[in-house]
Amino acid sequence: MNRKILLTVVALAAVLLATPYVGMVHGGKGETKQYYEFYLKGSYGPGPDTKSWTTKDNILQVRNLVFTASYIEVTVGATTYYPDVASYSCTMDFTLDRNTATLYARIHESYAIAGGTIDQQTAEVATGYNTPAMAGGGSLVGFGTGALEGVKIQGTTGFDFTNGFALARVGTVMGWP
Repeated sequence: MNRKILLTVVALAAVLLATPYVGMVHGGKGETKQYYEFYLKGSYGPGPDTKSWTTKDNILQVRNLVFTASYIEVTVGATTYYPDVASYSCTMDFTLDRNTATLYARIHESYAIAGGTIDQQTAEVATGYNTPAMAGGGSLVGFGTGALEGVKIQGTTGFDFTNGFALARVGTVMGWP
């Protein structure tokens, strides 16, 4: 009986040890995860399609704010890229609950890099809006097109209003060429 248990444990250990090697041999595009970081500085303001209004419950709604980049840095694995800021486009939708000082943001952005385009979508929440103790963060999903077709990004996101305006997205990228 003990011999059967020992053989079962040894067989299970062999399968578990071999699993990473099987994955490497049969892994297709998009299965290798690498570190991803997107850092952006710039400013935001109204664009030609920006609309804003306040509800009777003192909730400010702003749609189609425009963000203009002044600096972009993207790290994939151990390589850092500096995309042209002119390739960056962004629109943001904000909902600010003035009763609780909570800001909800949906951000749609894209930028050109490595012969393709990355489209990112984020959803962020900040509490204590416009105070020194403001805390925020959210989730990020991104997809590549062109030479980056098949690239997928997932991660977390945060923003900083203390030094102008900065965005940071950190996560993993799969399918990087």
